[in-house]
Amino acid sequence: MAKSSTLSSSSHSPIHLLDTQPIYHFLHQLSVPHPPNVSWHETGNITFSLPHPRYGKNPNIYNYIGHDSVLVIEKEIEVEMKAELYEFLLENKYCHGIMFKRSMETFVEHYNMVELVEEESLMRAFQR
Repeated sequence: MAKSSTLSSSSHSPIHLLDTQPIYHFLHQLSVPHPPNVSWHETGNITFSLPHPRYGKNPNIYNYIGHDSVLVIEKEIEVEMKAELYEFLLENKYCHGIMFKRSMETFVEHYNMVELVEEESLMRAFQR
């Protein structure tokens, strides 16, 4: 983990989080001091840029996310993405008359997930 308020590593741009976003609070809550026996070499695939908190944990000290915490964060991100996707699909369909298939394509393109997910599997999960 980086010795700043950026958590994990990535060759992509960091994901900037606001302190009003739920995932920020998960990261802030689950961060711990860097264990002495763990390398400072970053090995993750996502970089989060967090605002410096006014109160609470100092990000210069609490800048490590352990394996169990990573699993909690992954699950929360998955839940948030599904909620956002479903809201997007329903709003586009019933407020703007845009078909689910086109909205799904737009969502996947917006998050640069074209090569990462199958739109059909997302649609099947939505229709359950």
